[in-house]
Amino acid sequence: MNRRMLMIILGIGLTLALGRGKATANSPLTPPCTPLSGTFIFTLFQFTSATTAIGAGVVQSEGHPVGTFSANYFDIVQQGQGVIQLHGQHAISLSEGTLLTYDEIHLQSDNKNPAVFQANARLHVIGGTGAYSEATGLLHSHGELNVVTLEGGIDFKGQVCVP
Repeated sequence: MNRRMLMIILGIGLTLALGRGKATANSPLTPPCTPLSGTFIFTLFQFTSATTAIGAGVVQSEGHPVGTFSANYFDIVQQGQGVIQLHGQHAISLSEGTLLTYDEIHLQSDNKNPAVFQANARLHVIGGTGAYSEATGLLHSHGELNVVTLEGGIDFKGQVCVP
């Protein structure tokens, strides 16, 4: 047996011995995932500096409150033509626990009312508490919000995976 082949076999054996190769032919390679959707209804949106803001509110599903959320927004940069790029972090508290996200967000301002923004974002689930401990997943959000009157809502939809 050549040296390279021996190293590959030893590497596989070590990986299995450390428990990192737990998948079998009958088990999935990814944790079970469930769909998740709702709407962020803001009760607070406030700029804290030229490049940061905070938000909070209620999470609704099918028009009924099912939880709350808080958010920190940062790296807010005007890109031109009414587009704003930023990052965010959400804590989405539901009855089963709290989801934590790291977000890539684009906002497009309305030409008629500069306080109204259309959101398009990717919320990467990076963990949580309770039933969402060690959660992963991806939520996409879109919607419209008036950052002065807080009218509107931001819908989200995707999946959450928990080992």
